[in-house]
Amino acid sequence: MAKHKRKSSKGKGKAKRDSGITLQRFQISLFAENLPKTSWFSKPSPYAKVEVIGGPQDGTLLGQTEAISKTVSPDWCEILFVETAPEINMPLRVTVWDQRGDDSLDPILMATAEFEATSVYQSQGKNSTEDIGKRGKLHIHIEESFVGDLRGKMKLQLRGLDMKNVEPGPFGLGRSDPFFEIAKKNADHHIAQVNWNVVYRSEHIDNNLNPYWDPTVIDLEKLCFGREDWPLKVSVYDHNEDGNHVLIGAFETNIPHLQSRISIKGNADRDQAILLAQEVKRNKTYGLLCVIKAELIAEGDIEHPRVVASSVMRE
Repeated sequence: MAKHKRKSSKGKGKAKRDSGITLQRFQISLFAENLPKTSWFSKPSPYAKVEVIGGPQDGTLLGQTEAISKTVSPDWCEILFVETAPEINMPLRVTVWDQRGDDSLDPILMATAEFEATSVYQSQGKNSTEDIGKRGKLHIHIEESFVGDLRGKMKLQLRGLDMKNVEPGPFGLGRSDPFFEIAKKNADHHIAQVNWNVVYRSEHIDNNLNPYWDPTVIDLEKLCFGREDWPLKVSVYDHNEDGNHVLIGAFETNIPHLQSRISIKGNADRDQAILLAQEVKRNKTYGLLCVIKAELIAEGDIEHPRVVASSVMRE
């Protein structure tokens, strides 16, 4: 059997034409549940790879996700991109590997599943699931990558205030170790299905109820499909070493809302801060989140950012 070279998927922007077919850009997101363990003594650190295994792009490695430590139910942030068209058959192979937390050890294959990209995109909810082992499941979501005209990146920095301590410890001496996630809404209203796809996960800060997280830069294609009013959710969790993180609170938002709440009176501006809540107790506050920065940056201009126009800045 002739061997083919593995190619990587690159490129971004407008649709292209390939042999008379108009190509569209899509994004692929993945999560899994109850993956089989690779050891009796510890939880795995799984990551996923996606490869095209047929059609015009046969052999293309679309990329791999980040590894998430100590979990059998990873919700990966890393989004992979591909350019294709409904007329093109594009079978995909997803492999999940345990990184094992040590560069000296080879990763262990945990699971393999195959999907067809167009079938997933055209299915209800634009999702597909394959069973893994006795109880495991691997989920894939494929969505058109741009639904808006916004291009560039967002420079974001958040700071927590008065976080509820969900880790008091036996003598009340413990403190939460907060981190936050940003997720975007994936909704299919024809079947009343709503999912939140995590696109960013911050570092956790040990023993701190007023965490000050590092700034980050997120691509707008990844964050909101290039549409500024796309629904987002920010969730704050208490980090636990065993991977069983505890929700502190969350809120729904979008880019104009975040920009309208940028702190004015320094980095502890409670007047501008956003309340954290939980769905079961919406009338109770679980802390505040201050928006220190929420800058939209023109593509390719990170070192000397110039703000991209958005509705909140035009008001």
